[in-house]
Amino acid sequence: MKDEHEIKVHQFDQCAQALEANGYALLSLPQPGDIVASISKAFATARCAMDLVSNRRDHPDECQVAPLIDHESDSASWTGYHCASSTHGRYNEFREGFVFSNGEMFDVEIQNKKVDSDGGNDMQNKFGNDMKDMFHVMHDVIADGILRAIERTLKLTHLYFQNALGPTDKSSQWHMKRYVIQSSLLDQGSNDILLPVHTDPSLISVILLDRRDITTGGMGLQVFRSKTSTWEEISHHGHAVAIIFVGSVLSHLAKGQSFPPAKHRVVRWWSNETFKCQRVAATLFVRPHGDAVMKPLASPLLQGEENPAKNYVTFQQWNSRVAKNYMKTKGRKI
Repeated sequence: MKDEHEIKVHQFDQCAQALEANGYALLSLPQPGDIVASISKAFATARCAMDLVSNRRDHPDECQVAPLIDHESDSASWTGYHCASSTHGRYNEFREGFVFSNGEMFDVEIQNKKVDSDGGNDMQNKFGNDMKDMFHVMHDVIADGILRAIERTLKLTHLYFQNALGPTDKSSQWHMKRYVIQSSLLDQGSNDILLPVHTDPSLISVILLDRRDITTGGMGLQVFRSKTSTWEEISHHGHAVAIIFVGSVLSHLAKGQSFPPAKHRVVRWWSNETFKCQRVAATLFVRPHGDAVMKPLASPLLQGEENPAKNYVTFQQWNSRVAKNYMKTKGRKI
């Protein structure tokens, strides 16, 4: 796969500049090409696997085909499948799907051969292989390119994030989820907010929505514009465009002086009953290693000197507080 060379350096730099100013950006992906092909393939496989796992979950007498997530376990380390339920936290009341943490992977034995776009009959390990390809695109290609551009923007040393906070491929979390919504579950007058307002506990987040090519709008994904105190829908989505958010970790390490975290939410996006079940998203949270120290970035552009006497917490300590908030069934109204 030659995808590492398909996105130009200046695209990453432009994206970093937008992140520094607004906290979010869009990155166009070259098409046709290996990157978009891998994304399309992974979404098709994930949809088929979700149907299979969801059906088996509703029939407990049948053998489960994927590890099921225990809602009482640490959400920062989840790996497996969870159903749509507020018992998995208020952010998952309307979402079901697969979660992968800290480099872990599992397989789902898919029997439906229609998903095999290569025309082959061997479906063994297809889910795991396609998810690995998706993670490679999101982390190794897109996120790595963005972090290198942020290093250039802040005049950090080359590979600063990996050397000081990584390796992030073994500490990040990502998921492939779809919305499962019944009209009866939506309270009247609730403004139809399906994913509550939040910022991500990440350095950066990469989001891909399952629609071919590039499509107008964000399927309900909105970002808060602090300058105007208004919500704005993401302008485009699809397999050929990556949505990038600044996470609260990067903003914290930048002393709040640069790269503001993207406050976002998901609201009702459909116009009829048939459209509402089509939203599937892949989201990568690029996270520091658990033992990484949460001290300010060593950038000459940030004001104030580092306090050598300060006892900085590790990312694991910092993230444990975030995970507890994630699992709350109710949050503040914003």
